[in-house]
Amino acid sequence: MESSKLSPEAEHAVYFREFIQQLAQKFEPLQIFSFSQNSYTHHSQGCFNNNQSYFKCNHCLLVVTETATRVDYEMQDFANSYDQHGTITIICHGRQSVMDAVQQNSRFFISVLTYGKQLYSKNGLLNNDPISTFIPTKGAIKAIKHYNHRIPLADGFLMCASKCLEKEQFEICAFMLHQAVEQACICLVRVHIAYRSEFHNLYRLLRLCICFSERPFQLFLSTPEDERLFEIMAKSYAGSRYKDDFTVSRQDAAHLYQRVASFLLLAKAMCNEKIERLAKSASDDAILKNADQVQI
Repeated sequence: MESSKLSPEAEHAVYFREFIQQLAQKFEPLQIFSFSQNSYTHHSQGCFNNNQSYFKCNHCLLVVTETATRVDYEMQDFANSYDQHGTITIICHGRQSVMDAVQQNSRFFISVLTYGKQLYSKNGLLNNDPISTFIPTKGAIKAIKHYNHRIPLADGFLMCASKCLEKEQFEICAFMLHQAVEQACICLVRVHIAYRSEFHNLYRLLRLCICFSERPFQLFLSTPEDERLFEIMAKSYAGSRYKDDFTVSRQDAAHLYQRVASFLLLAKAMCNEKIERLAKSASDDAILKNADQVQI
């Protein structure tokens, strides 16, 4: 009897479990949490394509380690080597820094430890430690602070890119656009999930944004031409400074500039929408607390 073939979803589930086992074996973390999983299934059937199915899944993981030694880049490189059914984005922190962040009312870490899915535990037990409830009082205030810091930086880099484009310095223009996108992504992440990212890789930043919205990723990476242009900008971080053979055409620089200008408008709109929701959450929480005090 011919064995039944696994569906793309089931095949990915097997593959992902194997990845988690390999990750745990190689780096020996204390815990691994999933805080985002976005999956896409595409079926195509016709006279000439023989009923093809395509499945892709993007994961975001928090890895908690014993010590404060950061191994983010090593883990991410390891994850990239398994990137066959989608993407796996990893952030890594030592246990003590995670617990300190929870004590300091970190929206990100409290949310992940409370609502995230635990995929691995070194002692084989699920995480049953009580986690403090997030207090939303200052959520909007902190988000506005980060917005007011990062967005002017992004706007400034975009302005510099415009000047470089005007003076036909296309390689430097691409680098300035890289910086603008980096600052905007950092702002998006801080405002939406209250996580302070400390990496510069644009692919990794955009994949982290997927955990709260697909719009930034779709704006930059929806088509093969999008991917080609984005690759130029991503490579400009090192290429414009250290590689003599790195070149950018006038047309590519102009298209990238327009794309990044649109992205900054999107980032501002998304952040303002989130800040409004955070402010409402703080207001609602205050009303509930006042009602409780009146009843007492």
